[in-house]
Formats: sequence, structure tokens, C-alpha cells
Amino acid sequence: MKTTRSFGLQVFVLWLLTLALIGLWRGWGLWQERSLLAEVGSKLSPPALVAFVGFSALCGMGLMGSAVGLWLQRRWGRLLALICIPPYFAIVQAYTWLFVQSGLMWARRSVSLILAVIAVGLGVGALTWRRSREWLGLREKGSDGQMPTDRRLGLPSTSSNSDGGHNS
Repeated sequence: MKTTRSFGLQVFVLWLLTLALIGLWRGWGLWQERSLLAEVGSKLSPPALVAFVGFSALCGMGLMGSAVGLWLQRRWGRLLALICIPPYFAIVQAYTWLFVQSGLMWARRSVSLILAVIAVGLGVGALTWRRSREWLGLREKGSDGQMPTDRRLGLPSTSSNSDGGHNS
């Protein structure tokens, strides 16, 4: 049987994969340019660089895993995304505010902060609020292991009742 996924879930998973690839690319790029950073007198010390690259890689892999979990419509995918989205944007903000001293990124750091707060709010909100989870097609299973139904939409209940399975 073919599982259909909502358009919202497809867009959300694509967003997570994009964030993951950007995070991995950012960490890899900084690691490759570590000698140049030392030569130009960057405030990013070697231990801070290793921590930044490590956290970027960890968040990137976590976001990839959460995208796979959400695509498979598993609860752990949603939980992993809730865990990985805020630190991903926190790493970007820490890098921007602590280590970037000039250039376009420094001039736009307040805009970057506002966009990060909005992205975290939307990402966490989409995975937390009931209506947005329904829009994404991520409804929780009921206590009987069956997917719950929404009576307002006129969907029948899957649980067996004493009246032969008919809802009143």
C-alpha cells in the first residue's frame, strides 16, 4: 500500500534537509579554512573551532535523521527535530555575534537574529501544535495503537463499539 504524504510534510522535510546540508557545509568549510582563520587573526580559537564544527556536524546529522523520521512518519523524527532545530540556529547566532567582526554578515546580524527566532518558532510550532501536526500529517496514535479520527470531519472511528462500530 502506498503511503501518501501531505504537501506540508514534503516542504517541511525539504526545509530540514536544506538546513542539515547548510550546517554540514558550513562546518566543513570552516574546517577547511582553519589555517586561513588563524592567519587573519580570527577570534575563533582552535578549541572553539573544533566545538563549532562538531556541533554543526551533530546538528546537521540530527536534522537529516529527523527528516528521515518525519518522512517515515515516526514519532522519534518529530522529537529529534524538536531537539535539533533550536541548537542549529543558536550555533549560527553564536558564530555571528561572537566571531564575525566585519562585513555584510556583521551589518545584518540583527536581521539574522530575527529570522532565526522566526524560523525556530515556526519549526517548533509546526511540530508542537495539534493543528499544524494534522496539516503535516503527523497525528499521534491513540492508546489502542490506531490513528485517531477527527469527528468534525465526519470520519468514522476505528475502535469497535458495542453498537456494531457505528458512531452516534
